[in-house]
Amino acid sequence: MSADSVADRLPAVVDPPPSGIEIRQRVLAYYNAATTDYRAWSREFNMHFGYWRFGLNPFRREPMLHELNLQALARLNLPRDRPARSPTSAAAPGRRRAPPSPPIASSASTSSRWCRSRSRSAASPTPERRAAMRSRCTAPDYAASRLPAASFDAVCAIESACHGEGATKAMLLREANRLLRPDGTFIMVDAMLLDELPTRGVLARLTGAIYLRWCSSWAVPELCRSDLLPHALEGAGFAPAATTIEDWSWRIAPSVAHVPFLATRFAITEVVKARGRLSIWRWRHIVASFLTPLLGLRRSALRYVAVVARKPFDDAPA
Repeated sequence: MSADSVADRLPAVVDPPPSGIEIRQRVLAYYNAATTDYRAWSREFNMHFGYWRFGLNPFRREPMLHELNLQALARLNLPRDRPARSPTSAAAPGRRRAPPSPPIASSASTSSRWCRSRSRSAASPTPERRAAMRSRCTAPDYAASRLPAASFDAVCAIESACHGEGATKAMLLREANRLLRPDGTFIMVDAMLLDELPTRGVLARLTGAIYLRWCSSWAVPELCRSDLLPHALEGAGFAPAATTIEDWSWRIAPSVAHVPFLATRFAITEVVKARGRLSIWRWRHIVASFLTPLLGLRRSALRYVAVVARKPFDDAPA
């Protein structure tokens, strides 16, 4: 079978672009169905890839997952003269911090009922951790959180901005800027398209089919485009000179390499356990896991990046 016919046979998503309400419904359905499946990936429920650096064993996944949290926190420029406040859209980063970072009061935004329950039970298990961190888990729309304006030192979105609407996630960027105090920091860690996906050629069509199936399987309307992001960040009120985009693609590659083996074992185990009767979103979660390494190979189209932006000092509270 030729590559051209493979591209033709791959299922494509032909639905019209979903509305904001439809996006939220799909995200809620996905996480309510599949959140517990992430236990197979991370005992701490780090629902993202890991960051490899020299000294870490690439065969041990959990330390790399934790390292990505630490790398993100290290870029937040948190104040050391008082407890810092940061809303995060990932539960595990909201519970863990790297010494000697300042104390953090975090407000974690999550869509999953199970995740909210676990966050409440695990946020502060000991007096020592309660002294180090205060955590509150809420379930707002992170693009319209209703949290108080200009009240956070940092906003952190780790592999969650992809669920936002639009190619620049403009609503999320504006909300992050609104929440930040002057000189506050926003970090967004996620996979992003370099620019618009090409449609001419067999390889381009194959990549496009994989991308569309990957997005629909993980309740992602579309990935952010890094070529449009600097202008979008400036339009949302962030300082252009203080914005950086770091390519972490090779840093996460060792953890991505775990996916095919883990996904195969997980699929066999769960299908046998459920006698083949998995929910549609759990099936899609398995499909997306297998497609992830294939999509990651297209370095000319997609990268895994960390975007760090700063709110100017002279910004008045919204």
